[in-house]
Amino acid sequence: MSLIVRDPWQMLDQWRKEMDQVLGGHPMARDDATRVVGSDWMPAVDIKEEQDRFVLHADIPGVRPEDIEVSMDNGVLTIRGERRHESQESTEGYKRLERQHGVFIRRFALPDSVDPERIAATGNNGVLEVSLPKAEKQQPRKIQVKA
Repeated sequence: MSLIVRDPWQMLDQWRKEMDQVLGGHPMARDDATRVVGSDWMPAVDIKEEQDRFVLHADIPGVRPEDIEVSMDNGVLTIRGERRHESQESTEGYKRLERQHGVFIRRFALPDSVDPERIAATGNNGVLEVSLPKAEKQQPRKIQVKA
């Protein structure tokens, strides 16, 4: 006979996540510190570190590049945009509507090693790529003491 350990809170947590999804909230809305109050939805983001840069990929299908704003201020990268909803007179024929629309805002604290002057962003096939090059390492400098 094997012992089965059950966590009674796990079922409640799963139920909360499902309700967040059904009611229009993102399932990670309460867990993600980068979510900003006032945004209607939150695109999924992957961040990876390469040898000479960090790369951020955000899934933003249906958002035109001109509707996206990427900025950096005081070491915080902000991605802001809007997915517009095509107005429809009726929802006739729809059984389920899951695609979210509206304003989104994501903010990320950047490490000091990022060179803010060389940050670049491109949009391709519904994916925003933000390249965050690392700054050149400062070489130690010997300072001569004069008499």
